[in-house]
Amino acid sequence: MHKYLILFFSVTLFLCACKSNGVPNGVIKPDVMANLLAEVHIIDGSLYNGFQSPDTLYKYGMGNYLATFEKYHTDSATFRKSMNYYATDPDKLSTIYDQVDAKIKALSDSVNLIQTKKRQATLKADSLKTDSIKKAQKKMSKAELRADSLKKVKEQKLKAAHIVDSLKKLQIKMPKPVQRIDSIKKAIRQKRKAHIADSLKKVKTKTS
Repeated sequence: MHKYLILFFSVTLFLCACKSNGVPNGVIKPDVMANLLAEVHIIDGSLYNGFQSPDTLYKYGMGNYLATFEKYHTDSATFRKSMNYYATDPDKLSTIYDQVDAKIKALSDSVNLIQTKKRQATLKADSLKTDSIKKAQKKMSKAELRADSLKKVKEQKLKAAHIVDSLKKLQIKMPKPVQRIDSIKKAIRQKRKAHIADSLKKVKTKTS
């Protein structure tokens, strides 16, 4: 009877130990399995995104898979054994894949955030480049306008100088204003004298 009690308690302790661990020996723990599966699926996706030959896919894929197994201190045989075990328990496998989905989503969000920041930086750089080009164009336009205005001022000065030269030539040809007035006065005096002389002659003729 004492032996049966010892055996009963030993079996109970063993079952409790198995229950506390959750999985039997030689099977990868659920949390570790979730991390490992996430990385394996990422490798799977990266293999078929590019156009590669089967040999290249095999060499590249095997190297990545082996490196991942080594990272989690396991091997392909233990991984297959663990997958076969979890395949017999849908609830555990579903819980593991919920973690896998969450990890891949977090990684995808992180990649999208990095890409968004890169796009924003590129857009900002393009905007700054566009602004600098616009500023350069504005400066060129201002310089051209200034050159045009200077050209117009120069042309106006030349026209003004030409007009001044023309007026000077006309002034040389035409009598000076003072001389002209004097000649007019002189002509008036001469006409006055002539009229007086004519009047005197008429008076003398009447009296004689």
